[in-house]
Amino acid sequence: MIRVDLTSIEKTGKSLPYTRTYNGVFGIHLVVLHVSIGKLSFPMGHAIYDPAHDETPIQLALKLIRRFHPYFWGDLPQFLVMDSGFYSADAMDLLRWWGFKHVSIGGRSNLLLSDGRRLKEARRGERIELSGLPGLPLYVSWVELPHDGKIKRFYVLDTQPGEARTLTRRHKRRWLIESFFKSAKHDFGLKETRLRTETGIENWLFLVWLSIGLALYTQFKAGMTQGQRPAWRLTLGEAAEEVRLTLMPHVIRHLLLAALSRLDAAELTLLSEKTRQAA
Repeated sequence: MIRVDLTSIEKTGKSLPYTRTYNGVFGIHLVVLHVSIGKLSFPMGHAIYDPAHDETPIQLALKLIRRFHPYFWGDLPQFLVMDSGFYSADAMDLLRWWGFKHVSIGGRSNLLLSDGRRLKEARRGERIELSGLPGLPLYVSWVELPHDGKIKRFYVLDTQPGEARTLTRRHKRRWLIESFFKSAKHDFGLKETRLRTETGIENWLFLVWLSIGLALYTQFKAGMTQGQRPAWRLTLGEAAEEVRLTLMPHVIRHLLLAALSRLDAAELTLLSEKTRQAA
């Protein structure tokens, strides 16, 4: 499965490179490609929505997806999932031309159908054609979620048939990337990009993806049950700690020694205070 989504790293410094306001957020905006094969998943690429260039998030997403042309997947099924922010008739046509047979993408409720109706008038599970994509059958479903204190309906367009529940369940698999973004920001320092040069920011992003990729692989290995491997699974945070212990034991040693030094200093201060009171 290939997932593509956009995440924002909120910033306040006005002179930082790559910063712009998008969707009401001022900061650095990343289009990220995330790939899963079975239970193994990795971030496989990103593009910065750079105000110095004219490329849109949709164009950036297509550039990333193009690197994973179905030709390179062999017999593995290719399932591409995106939200409505990446929908355009031209993009869907290009994905079809590239050979992506299974695409699940969010659609806006006012999309015009070939029969004159709007998408919001279609039935769940119904086969439709969009006026801008004649000859491409699509299947409709939706999910209702809380949004800004209200219940909002999010529409799903799928190139493969299925019952309404099946179509919704397929598209929900996109939400794994939201958990990935949350962990990348809060556990792996993605939101801490405080560097002030383009090279520095790019290097920081590379280190974040590398760190989380190693943790994901370690987590995957821990969940295997082959041979003598235990049938247990690490959290991503625990997996990251395993990676650090394996690759950087000197860092752990330094942290432990620093903690012991602070403990010795605290005990010495306490002992000095007790001696002074006794005197």
